[in-house]
Order: sequence, then structure tokens, then C-alpha cells
Amino acid sequence: MKMSKAVEQSLVVLVMLELQTDHEPVKSYLLSDRLQVSESYLKKTMRKLVVAGIVDAIASKEGGFKLARPTDKITLLDVYEAIEGDGSFIHSTQLADRIFLNQQSDKPIEDVQEVLDVAIADVLTTFSAAEQDFKKRLKSYTIANLMQNVDSTQFGEIDWR
Repeated sequence: MKMSKAVEQSLVVLVMLELQTDHEPVKSYLLSDRLQVSESYLKKTMRKLVVAGIVDAIASKEGGFKLARPTDKITLLDVYEAIEGDGSFIHSTQLADRIFLNQQSDKPIEDVQEVLDVAIADVLTTFSAAEQDFKKRLKSYTIANLMQNVDSTQFGEIDWR
């Protein structure tokens, strides 16, 4: 499994928005400048967070992005699924079937298929359980948990604008 950089960037943006003085909206060009990513790239990421209801996009002269809900209502799973999607990351290409069923063998094809079916089901069940554990753990950790680790005396409120 590989996670895109946008997940980490999203987490940093959410912390920035939480620390923003008076929770005023922050413009995308300021966020992209701080993250050192292109504004167009960041806007695509922010759009995913808006669609997921994690941040609000405020269209006005003083607008920008701000948190759509309290940090104790935003989980790591919310962010992960907003960026990576909520589908399974486990996908079989049937490679084992293509390789082993096409081999010259003295075994009947039904016997080979049965062995492959059991092995593939076993592997997919293990990966599926691991995926469920992964998502369960992400769901149990909120941005508020993350903010508990941010020493407010070191950061306090910051005006990113």
C-alpha cells in the first residue's frame, strides 16, 4: 500500500487551519506557499476535503478555506478516504490463475484450480483483515488527538494571512 503525499499535506493544512487566528479563512495561495506545492495541486487536494465536508471554501474577498467541523469530529480515516477514496486498496489481478493454470502439468486443471482458489482466498482474507484493522485505527484518531500533541505555548494562534 502506498499513500499519496496529499494525505500528509492535508493533515498539515488542517492543523494550520485549526491554529489560524480566530479561525479566519486562509487563501489557497498562502497554504500552497507554506507547503511549497503548486497552488493548482493544492486546490485539487482542498477540493477533495471540501467535498468530504472536512473544510469549507469561502468565496469572498476575505475568503479562503476553514475547518467545516470541530477537530474532534475529523478522523484520520476521514482525511485518508477524502484523498485516497473509500474503496478497498486490495485488488487481485488473477496473476496466479494466468500463470499456474496455463502450465503443462500432469495434474487435472480442476485440482490446480482448487488449490489456487484456497490459496488466493486465504491471502485476500488476510489482506482484507489488515485493511479493516488499518481503517479502524485511523477512525479512532482525530485531529483533536493530533492537536493535543501540539504545544499551544509553542504555537498558539498563528495568522497565516
